[in-house]
Amino acid sequence: MDKINMTEIKLTQTVQKGGCAAKLPAGALREVLSGLKQNRPAELLVGHETMDDACLWDLGDGRLLVQTLDFFTPIVDSAFDFGAVAAANAISDVYAMGGKPATAMTILAFPSSVLPLEMIRPLMDGAMAVLNRAGIALGGGHTIDDDTLKMGFSVSGFVHKGRHWTNAGARPGDALILTKGLGTGTITAALKKGEASLPWIQGAIESMTTINDVIDAMAPFTVNAATDITGFGLAGHAMQMAEASGCGFLINPDSLPTLKGCFECLEAGHLTRAHTSNDVYTRAKVAWNLDGADAAKWTEVRRKLVVDPQTSGGLFLSLPAEQAADALKAIRSAGFVSAAVIGEVVPAEKMLDGKNLIFTR
Repeated sequence: MDKINMTEIKLTQTVQKGGCAAKLPAGALREVLSGLKQNRPAELLVGHETMDDACLWDLGDGRLLVQTLDFFTPIVDSAFDFGAVAAANAISDVYAMGGKPATAMTILAFPSSVLPLEMIRPLMDGAMAVLNRAGIALGGGHTIDDDTLKMGFSVSGFVHKGRHWTNAGARPGDALILTKGLGTGTITAALKKGEASLPWIQGAIESMTTINDVIDAMAPFTVNAATDITGFGLAGHAMQMAEASGCGFLINPDSLPTLKGCFECLEAGHLTRAHTSNDVYTRAKVAWNLDGADAAKWTEVRRKLVVDPQTSGGLFLSLPAEQAADALKAIRSAGFVSAAVIGEVVPAEKMLDGKNLIFTR
């Protein structure tokens, strides 16, 4: 096959699925891996059991090592932008555990028979723009020749013990804050079809390349639980956090921050396979309790929104309700202007029929 001229390449056209929408379905993966035998030393404080964002290893000196890894296929057309999105997405998991990333290693699968090797430079330029902004040292990496382009990073960071966050500590009475708008999945699906307007694409890229560093902004506050919203959508990751915490979440769909163009894309049917798999994954634990003439409309459109697979989405934080207003102000001052309080945590026994996530006004 002849190589494509680099100036003519649209990366989204080289793959069938892109970004975090390319994840394997969470429910199927959980079933396949259940009962996996593994070594579990005492130093491993957080592993995969609660489907948290990264693992935590006790270094024994008051610090915890935060370790994570993420990679995926192109979700945007520009090599520079794809590298930046891949880096921002990978380092997000460290922030979601309350830590600061320190080092990264590149993971790159490159189709050298189709794409020019010169494209590796703008991919890495985009990634380095994000890693440098975050103060992260690139330590090296690994590349292979593959049929499709895939890029990501293994990331290590640190957090002081007792200041770390997990997805298992939400408490009844907490407020729930989401730091970024939803909609990257549907907008990039429209991009792949050539049906997304330039401002929508630019807004999604700006969101996906914004690093989730709210650690300093949140230092004065008590974060009881946290995760980042990625491929399983808001519903999937919120469901996991509620389950891990043994609580229920009430979320107001009218309060959800969104990216410009996401409703137009959803209503036009720009969906991914992950919209369906995320809906299947969450269906048994999620309920909609809406009243009035708009109930049917909200249920249809917002249900698609909350299962929209996010790439480099926002942080989802649970903290005492009395701190929420000041915390939200601090988060917005840190650059997350669309951040919003979207719900509250309630005791599990107040939920209906075994649900742990209810969208209600």
